[in-house]
Amino acid sequence: MNDEGMGELKSSDPLVSTEAEVEVDAETAAAIEKGLKDAKEGRVVSADEVHQLIPQWISKFSIPKRP
Repeated sequence: MNDEGMGELKSSDPLVSTEAEVEVDAETAAAIEKGLKDAKEGRVVSADEVHQLIPQWISKFSIPKRP
């Protein structure tokens, strides 16, 4: 059997990345660590709650249109 075009096999573990490493700055790394800690401690919201919050986030960070 020919393996041409098969590409790399992807990991079946969703927590294992097959992508190249990415460097982040200290502030981003700290935010990621805080998010992971919050999740481990149960401070999470459901996807439905997030969908309801998105319009508020968009309006909070949108630039007002000039008349």
